[in-house]
Amino acid sequence: MANKKIVLAPASALVATCVALTLMVNPVADAAPKKTLKLLWSDEFNGKKGSAPSAKNWSREIGGGGWGNSERQYYTDKALNAAMDGAGRLVITSRRISNEYAEQVSDDPGTEDILNRCSECQFTSARMKTARKVSFQYGRVEARMKLPQGVGTWPAFWMLGADLLDGVPWPECGEIDIMEFRGDIPDQATSAIHGPTTPQGSGLGARYLSMAPLSDGYHTYAIEWKKNSIDFIVDGRVNGTYTSRDTGTRGWVYNQEFFIILNLAMGGTYAGEYIDPNLNQAQLNIDYIRFYSVNGVGKVIKR
Repeated sequence: MANKKIVLAPASALVATCVALTLMVNPVADAAPKKTLKLLWSDEFNGKKGSAPSAKNWSREIGGGGWGNSERQYYTDKALNAAMDGAGRLVITSRRISNEYAEQVSDDPGTEDILNRCSECQFTSARMKTARKVSFQYGRVEARMKLPQGVGTWPAFWMLGADLLDGVPWPECGEIDIMEFRGDIPDQATSAIHGPTTPQGSGLGARYLSMAPLSDGYHTYAIEWKKNSIDFIVDGRVNGTYTSRDTGTRGWVYNQEFFIILNLAMGGTYAGEYIDPNLNQAQLNIDYIRFYSVNGVGKVIKR
C-alpha cells in the first residue's frame, strides 16, 4: 500500500475571543498574514491491516470504572478495539459486551473477566496517549477523522499538560480539547480549554456546527498554539480563540509541553447517560495526526 501524500490544509484567520461557549455557524475568513508550516512529526497509520499503532508514539490505557465521567466502556489493548485497517487509517472500535440490564451479550475473548471487574461497563473500546513518548509545545496539532455514529458515542482528540506526569493534578496541569463529539448531536463538535481558573466541567470552549452529520465524511480538527494564545480550527477555518486574557495569568497553564490522547468513550457526563440499546458497535476512523511548526515556532520532544 502506498503511503499517503501530505497536503497542507488551507488556513484562515477568523478570530473569536470567548469567555463562555460560543456558537459560530458560518465563520467568515479575514485576510491573514502569510504562514509557513513545517511538518515536524506525524503518524500516518500506514501499517498492515490488523496491526497495532506504533509503540514509538503510543501507549494504551486499560481499565474501566467510569474514568471520572461515569463512562460505560472498558479500555483494552486488543486489536479488536484499535488497529490499522491496511488502507492508511487507524480505526478505534467500541464493541458492546453487555446490555442495559448488565447481561453479557458478547463472546469476545475476555468479556466475562472484564464484566467481573467492571459490572457497569457495556462496551470495550480504546484510549491511546503519547505520554512519555512524544510531547509537543506550540505549533499546529491536526487530525483528519471521521466521527462515529450512534447516540451515546463520545470520541475525543485532546491534550494534557506533561507536568501531570510529575504529579501536578488536573486541572492545574491544563487540558486542551481539540475535538469532542456527542452522538446525539451529530452535526456539532466542540473544543475547549480547562485550567485552574476556567469554569469546572465546561471549561472555556467553542462549538462548530456542520451542514451535515460529522460522521458522513472526514473533517480536519486542529489547533494553532503559541505563547498565550490557542486557535481552534475545523476544516481550515478558525472557530474560536482563547488567550491568557481569558483565563488570567495564573490560569494560563498552556505554555508548557502537552501530550496527545485519542479515545472513544461511551456514555458519561458529556455524551449523556443514555446509550442507544440497539447500538452494538461504533467506529472512530483516523486518517492521520500531524504536528507542524508555524513560522518556525513549535517543537517536538521525544522521550
